[in-house]
Amino acid sequence: MIKIPLQRLQQEGDLEFHFSGSQEELGLSDIEFPVREIDIRFHLIEADHGYYLAGDLAGIASLECHRCLTTFTRVLDLELSTLIVLDNAEEFELEDDIIYIPDDAQAIDVTGYIHDAILLDLPVKFLCKKDCQGLCAQCGTNLNVSSCDCDTETIDPRWQKLRELNLEE
Repeated sequence: MIKIPLQRLQQEGDLEFHFSGSQEELGLSDIEFPVREIDIRFHLIEADHGYYLAGDLAGIASLECHRCLTTFTRVLDLELSTLIVLDNAEEFELEDDIIYIPDDAQAIDVTGYIHDAILLDLPVKFLCKKDCQGLCAQCGTNLNVSSCDCDTETIDPRWQKLRELNLEE
């Protein structure tokens, strides 16, 4: 869990933080893929109605390619920037990219924000490389490693009438 004590921030006004460790040590174990060597650096300053957090995160994620099912690594390098608002700040509407904390909070837990930042940085479809050939739909051969002799011209008979169309007329 990544918690920032507010008492120290209120005394000093601007603080820098550095968190480094494993996914489990930082309370990010609910991310569905392994992330290792997580290094988070940010500073927190007082702002109107709360605090402003800015910094960066570096790490290495182990992902499974959605086409060929091989495991590959992806470097995580993202910027962190968010506003942390006290609940009594009425001029702020509820927004997803703002962390709301109670007025009497003693610490800010940014674990959820870090978790979401990692997930939002990743593409929807994990590919080991842009031109990944995937697996053969018939025999399961990884087409990035070798080829197979499967007939790829055979189409579903329900689509055969589309082949008979003459689209050049």
